[in-house]
Amino acid sequence: MQLSLTDDFYIYLVDPSNRRTRYISYKSRRIKNIIENTKVKGDLYIINSNPRISEVSIRLSSTESIKAGIWELVFQPVSTAAKNIDILLSISNNVSQNTEILKIDESYDKGKRQIENSFENLIPVRNILHGPEFEQEFMQLNTSYKYYKIADNFGTIFTDRPNIDEIKRILTLKSVESSERWVRVALLGNIRQSISGGVVATEDIGANFLKNNPNISITGRGVVIGIIDSGIDYLHEDFIYPDRTSKIIYLWDQTKDGNPPKGYSIGTEYTREDINKAIQDNDSSLSTDEEGQGTMLSGICAGLGNVNKEYAGIAEDAELIVIKMKKINGFYNNAMSYIATQYIYQKAKEIKMPAVVNLSVGSTQLVGRSSRIIKEKLYFSQGFTVVAAAGNEGNTQTHASGKLEFRGDVDYIDIQLSEDEDQLQIQILVDKPDKMSVGIITPTGERSKVLQVTNFNDVSGVFDLEATDYLITYIYPTSYSGQQETIINLKNARKGTWRIMLIGEYVISGVYHIYLPNRVFLKPGTRFTDPDPLYTINYPGNYYDQITVGAYDTKNESLWPSSSRGPTIDNLSKPEIVAPGVDIIAPYPGNKYATITGTAVASAHTCGAIALFLQYILVNDMYPNRAFVQQIRPFLEIGAKRDPNNIYPNVNYGYGVLDIRGMFDQLK
Repeated sequence: MQLSLTDDFYIYLVDPSNRRTRYISYKSRRIKNIIENTKVKGDLYIINSNPRISEVSIRLSSTESIKAGIWELVFQPVSTAAKNIDILLSISNNVSQNTEILKIDESYDKGKRQIENSFENLIPVRNILHGPEFEQEFMQLNTSYKYYKIADNFGTIFTDRPNIDEIKRILTLKSVESSERWVRVALLGNIRQSISGGVVATEDIGANFLKNNPNISITGRGVVIGIIDSGIDYLHEDFIYPDRTSKIIYLWDQTKDGNPPKGYSIGTEYTREDINKAIQDNDSSLSTDEEGQGTMLSGICAGLGNVNKEYAGIAEDAELIVIKMKKINGFYNNAMSYIATQYIYQKAKEIKMPAVVNLSVGSTQLVGRSSRIIKEKLYFSQGFTVVAAAGNEGNTQTHASGKLEFRGDVDYIDIQLSEDEDQLQIQILVDKPDKMSVGIITPTGERSKVLQVTNFNDVSGVFDLEATDYLITYIYPTSYSGQQETIINLKNARKGTWRIMLIGEYVISGVYHIYLPNRVFLKPGTRFTDPDPLYTINYPGNYYDQITVGAYDTKNESLWPSSSRGPTIDNLSKPEIVAPGVDIIAPYPGNKYATITGTAVASAHTCGAIALFLQYILVNDMYPNRAFVQQIRPFLEIGAKRDPNNIYPNVNYGYGVLDIRGMFDQLK
């Protein structure tokens, strides 16, 4: 088989049993493989007469017979130039006449889409931060896992069925810097497409003191706010200056392939010039915000109030960098939110502007900080702050906790399902250095196998009466927090009461926490029968070096019931503060307004406040040495409004309710 190529590719064969050969590329020009009784030899040659054209020769041979079936020749493009390919199938006289090329896709323009389609029926497993040699090392593993490249140094691995031994092989590659379990994340806002009963909270948080004082010019000028969410309606008048230019500096639509940012492999990046032209042409085709949350949070942070001045944002002169997150398998996820944060950091450095990032997504499935992929230096950079929504799980019955006293003790935790769940993942986190074996008891009384805890092992099986597949995975100790993490996956979980059994193997603390997925991912009646509203701070708000914000209801001056409570399971005091988050009026796609509720709204208010603060201390050069998140946090906390009848900090309010004027007063 011979191929003439003008582009840079990885090329490999997949046999009829779905086993893959090593790959051929410009970096690895010769391969030798044996798959069962078939020898595979491949070579890449540069054509001397035309150095821009290369030839790949792949030969299959066997002393018996080459395995019958369909052999798939896979092209994975690295770069695409001429889009030309010629394939020649050479067969000897003793080869069956039925040996033929079944299909050739002649359109390289579809290459990236074809690669992504190949992941549709696979499970995303882990996000990998890596060095430049990772792709070559990964391909040489000859693993059944597939790698989805998101950036030059980052991507996600997929499989049809997780295999612990293969994951270990991947994670021990020299080029792997860190990894984190892939999890879906929820948008932490609920939209109501009406402004009836809605409120504006700029007066409540002290923003109007700055807005209405003619002697003060603190508007967010010179600061950029990063929005990682569902996108933005860039044609909404609240984001267009009087000269008809956009306040959006960059818009990265991760869902729309075409022209990704430098160093990234997905999506399309639009500059302010691109958006300005679209505004001039009234062209809405660049990117859309189908869900509306990204538009609304952008407006709360920095909207101009052009349609209705009463609904202007907090930092009206702040600029925006907006990322429309890509879904994987139909879900927003931590891979895209992570890389979006890195993108904002990079862009802020390029344009030399301080930045505050609004992380308005969350998950209950990484609350243990069992691994960490975010580089800490990002949070020790002057003028860069990340604000995370605390989560909307305070009253959703998705967390339970308990304590074993001694080795051999057994606890049972009940989960009620009022409807069948197609897929249900349960995470168990045990205080270090304890170990607890885990078992499952079905509604009909069937019991799972139980294994002792070791580093990275699993047990699987089928509950025959329920026809439910189960997989229990132990990780001990986890790479970052050093504790035991156990993940239970149930496929086709039948309604009824499921029971989790915990058996103490090694008990010092004895404390454990169990989490269901975020409420938005569950059927309405799926819940713990004895829930615990504490320790419900979502990932990524559980990290110390970012500011975590709960939601407050300004209409009745109380905590929003669904606002996640602290502390974190490693006893960090979270949230830092609470901010308005109930029935807030904000811009909605189509030059409209709507109301939105959730901790995402509270974090947006806090981002606007920090943008004002960064302008004063850093852009205006008043206190530049205080423009670090470690310095900004105390000003937020000490400046917050507090009820004299409460003790602070506490698990509900943190240090109190956001107060911008109080924050500035601490500079005196």
